Amino acid sequence: MKYFEKYLSDSKSLDDIDISVHCDIGIFDWLMRFIHHKDPIIEIKNSVSILISSDFLQMKDLVEEALIYVGKNLNEII
Repeated sequence: MKYFEKYLSDSKSLDDIDISVHCDIGIFDWLMRFIHHKDPIIEIKNSVSILISSDFLQMKDLVEEALIYVGKNLNEII
């Protein structure tokens, strides 16, 4: 995740890093499955949260995928 690059590149030792991310545990689990290629599915109920979290974490490919999904399903999301 590009978001963490600035924290990891400035650190001399990876043992001293403490990073907090505030998001729903279910969404964080979904994001972890995504980056580990476990193929989680974007659904109506999680699409907006995935879009927001992936944008914050600078996950460009996932942002694009979530935007397409939200755009196609906007009537059902609202």
